[in-house]
Amino acid sequence: MIHPSGTSELEMSIVVKEVVKYVSEHDFHLKFLSSGSLVTSLGMHGISISVLRLDKDDRYLKFLQAPTDAVGWQGGRNVTMDIRVPAIPNPPKNYPRSATKSDLLVEMLRAVCNDLEAASNELDELDRLVGDGDCGTTFRNTVMRLSPLIPTLNYDSVRNVMEQLADFVEEIMGGSSGALYTIGLTAAANNLSDDCLPVTIATITKSLSEALQAISRYGKAKEGDCTMLDALYPVLRVLQLNQEADMKTLIGLIDVAVNAGVRKTGNLKPRAGRASYIGGDKGHLDPGAVAVEVWVRAISRVLYSKHL
Repeated sequence: MIHPSGTSELEMSIVVKEVVKYVSEHDFHLKFLSSGSLVTSLGMHGISISVLRLDKDDRYLKFLQAPTDAVGWQGGRNVTMDIRVPAIPNPPKNYPRSATKSDLLVEMLRAVCNDLEAASNELDELDRLVGDGDCGTTFRNTVMRLSPLIPTLNYDSVRNVMEQLADFVEEIMGGSSGALYTIGLTAAANNLSDDCLPVTIATITKSLSEALQAISRYGKAKEGDCTMLDALYPVLRVLQLNQEADMKTLIGLIDVAVNAGVRKTGNLKPRAGRASYIGGDKGHLDPGAVAVEVWVRAISRVLYSKHL
């Protein structure tokens, strides 16, 4: 099923052709195809592609073919393809249990999950002013799924943890936040080695820099556009300018910097994300930036408690 939003029929025909071509080249048997506008959203340009695995007796296929007066349903058509090869199985990801586990990383992840869940209502309220009102709900649903998995992650290296978190976020977290956090975590992980803990401040600085560059490149946003980047770039500058600072001093500077970045979004006009095209104006904090402050402060609190 291919669903466009603000996309022309000509563009949709191109997409349909490419989808059919991709399916035929990747060992799937296509039986039914539907394309058209189902539920559009604020004229946002883009497409959504849904795939349904049919059961052996084609019960779901019969449902799709059945007559209905459902509003917006475009119907579809049966498809006959010459290629029929068994589909490649896609087993669920299993997160390996490590014999050695970093108590520090476990504590950080638990703090992040707890604080984001506690802040979810505030984030939703902020998002209702500038977006679709589900920022907090998205984070809450994600961390509630992540929390039970924290003891099962492989903690042999920070890179291992980052890669597992990227896989998890990509699979579970919806919306643009899920995509951007996946990009950032993956870019950060790619800068780390497979060596065991610990990592240095210089390595963390480089990893954060790579993550922000990747988010900016693929998210088409930059500092000053009233996004999560406005909370993260001040943290990066603190790290860059204070490589020799003791940990307690560095943590204090980071907390001040991330808060200042968040407050700054209240004076910025949104130029990226949903707020930029629904008429968002100055005067409201960006919920994505506030979420960053929540998890940065959670990590800072754990680190500070270890350096008292």
